[in-house]
Amino acid sequence: MALIKNNWLLSSYCLTLLSSPYWPKMPGMIYCWWGVLLLFLTLRIHQLWYTIGICTALILVLLHGNIFKRQSDILFQSKHDITINVKVDSFFTPNSFGYSAQAQVLSINNTPIRWWMQPKVKLYTVGQYDPGDILKMSVTIKPITGLLNEAGFDSERYFFSQGIVAKVFARSDIEVKKSGDAWRYRLFQQVAQQLRDDPLKGMILALSFANRNDLTEQQWQVLKESGLAHLIAISGLHIGIAYSFGFLLGIPVSRLGRCWLWTPVILGGCSALIYAWLAGFSLPTQRAMLMLLIHIVLRLSHSRVSLRERFLLTLSGILTIHPFAGVSASFWMSFAAVFFVLYLVNQERDVLHRDRIRKLIRQMKGHLVLMIGMLPVSAYFFGGVSLIAPLYNLVFIPWFSVLVVPLVFVGLWVTSLGGSAILIWQAIHGLLEPVMWAASFAGPAWLFTSSHLIALLIIATAVVLFWPILSSRSLGFFLVMMCGFSVGRDTTTDWQIDILDVGHGLSILIGRHGHYILYDTGKSWPGGSIVQSVVTPVLRQRGIRHLDGLILSHLDNDHAGGRFELEKIWHPQWKRASEFLPGYQPCAQGDSWQWQGLTFDILWPPEPVVKADNDASCTIRVSDDAGHSILLTGDIEKGSEWQMLQQNLPLGSDVVVVPHHGSYTSSSSLWVKRVGAELAIASLAGMNRWHLPNKGVVKRYQQNGTQWLDTATSGQIQIIISGKKREVNTTRSDTFSPWYRQTLRKQVEWRGYSR
Repeated sequence: MALIKNNWLLSSYCLTLLSSPYWPKMPGMIYCWWGVLLLFLTLRIHQLWYTIGICTALILVLLHGNIFKRQSDILFQSKHDITINVKVDSFFTPNSFGYSAQAQVLSINNTPIRWWMQPKVKLYTVGQYDPGDILKMSVTIKPITGLLNEAGFDSERYFFSQGIVAKVFARSDIEVKKSGDAWRYRLFQQVAQQLRDDPLKGMILALSFANRNDLTEQQWQVLKESGLAHLIAISGLHIGIAYSFGFLLGIPVSRLGRCWLWTPVILGGCSALIYAWLAGFSLPTQRAMLMLLIHIVLRLSHSRVSLRERFLLTLSGILTIHPFAGVSASFWMSFAAVFFVLYLVNQERDVLHRDRIRKLIRQMKGHLVLMIGMLPVSAYFFGGVSLIAPLYNLVFIPWFSVLVVPLVFVGLWVTSLGGSAILIWQAIHGLLEPVMWAASFAGPAWLFTSSHLIALLIIATAVVLFWPILSSRSLGFFLVMMCGFSVGRDTTTDWQIDILDVGHGLSILIGRHGHYILYDTGKSWPGGSIVQSVVTPVLRQRGIRHLDGLILSHLDNDHAGGRFELEKIWHPQWKRASEFLPGYQPCAQGDSWQWQGLTFDILWPPEPVVKADNDASCTIRVSDDAGHSILLTGDIEKGSEWQMLQQNLPLGSDVVVVPHHGSYTSSSSLWVKRVGAELAIASLAGMNRWHLPNKGVVKRYQQNGTQWLDTATSGQIQIIISGKKREVNTTRSDTFSPWYRQTLRKQVEWRGYSR
């Protein structure tokens, strides 16, 4: 009974904390006192013992949630530029605007903030500074308004998982005060100087200081495709190696007498703590240190704890310190691995293998089950799996554990004592070269996973894990589920159009019968593009192998910045543009074609041009046999609108993608009336510097009886058309939007529209 009680209390405590980031609202602080009263009653009334874990978790969530909201309010309570003091918490990373780093706000307008209320922010500056520096500057504070699509990077979720409440942009000269953490940065500079000509410098610095700024894009891609990226991200594996390193050093000392018996454990803990400090006490290292601390305490106290209870204790401890860790991908990766390891250990616990061959086979089988179990986790968070990753990990995890990471410790120790560790770094380089050489062959084995394939992987993993207890009826149920996900839903009569959330820019996906056309690619920037961060993840998740076609409205960066990357990755069978481009068909008024039962009519421009500006945007009306129609307009302005009206072109459409992101230079009153759309959709960025959409334009559409939506407030907007029915869905909704998104965005999100 006691065992069931303890497991239930820990399980209910963890489940309540894991659910908290997805609550639609965060109750006020006053409800925390009600939670304390309820907990008091549960402790006094024996019949309510099963609610102790839930009540304790509720108190913790309300406390942390309201502190997070209060930290955000402290920053935004002043509407004008403010002066702040911040402490830099991480290395600076270069970006297109300068540099950025995480920082802790110590004071606002010379008013100190209590330590538990100090907000954590993303700091953007022109120059870079050292971790631990205290900076004083005048800043502009902006909410966190990220892109939100069905797939791709979710910056709002990421910032929340890091505890960051706002973005801060430096506006003036910065006063710098060095702090005690400068020793760590000096050590980093010394190591970086010794590695200045090493092509694998980025990997060694990542292993030493959790700084991946010097990793090349090609190196990161190779590590990701081979399933070895986790080996250079300081987390549980590396902290465990550091502990083992110190433990082994302490074994000879422990033999000196009884009073030295616990030296290995103490040295191991200190070694792991120093490594976590070198990594800047990042969240993964904090979680790993807590897991290690629980292990040390249980070992020192000689407590007999089952594997299940050890897992629950570790999970409870981490969630107690970081109640909202459930939104972090690294959290789930770590604990999925822990779960499967404990599962395998539990399977082996009661089996004694005296036959070494049988024992080896059993261990290999266990390793295979572990890798299979991790496949759906990798597929869900990274959009793909490496089919050869189990083999790579089988070879290179011991390689890193026994050779690479211990040598890194030695190199850091020698450098910290003022010596030169160049020979050691060269030895590490020699050990990393075969890793990168072998990993370079993993590209063809990388499998991008669609949502259906992820579901299949989850079901298949469940079958593998629970095979010994599955009845024939249960097995049949799983097979039926797998068949259902394999077939998918019937899309023979449906077609859909997705206005992707790409910030300031445009990218529209048109699909039918599993075939897709892309209208505009969104922007690009040094080191990245919308194609890479949004378009490709969405297409991969849908299981698309190639595009049927690509249409460019015009060649401004926010509309066609990613065209070269898209052509390279997705190989569209045909391409159209209003500007003369090699390999592109012309987009000219009067052209029309059929695709998958849809009709594409080009309304503008009258003829292709040498240089397409806004007014020469390729404007297309897409329609079906049921009478539905959507007007794609690019960046046309009032001049083009007036000429189309004069030519009496067939502009009438059910849905219009608003010209020029809702600018006042477009959407004239007569043009809006002639289009007569029921729904107008604008693609734009939240809190943009152009103050789009123009309020007069929005009012113009609404006065014409047109429903208004934009991607800044609705995220990705999907229109599904089947027969006579049209359904509009958005990825953001004020009904189901998690409370933390509302806090970060500092605004109420719009509700989806359907008809």
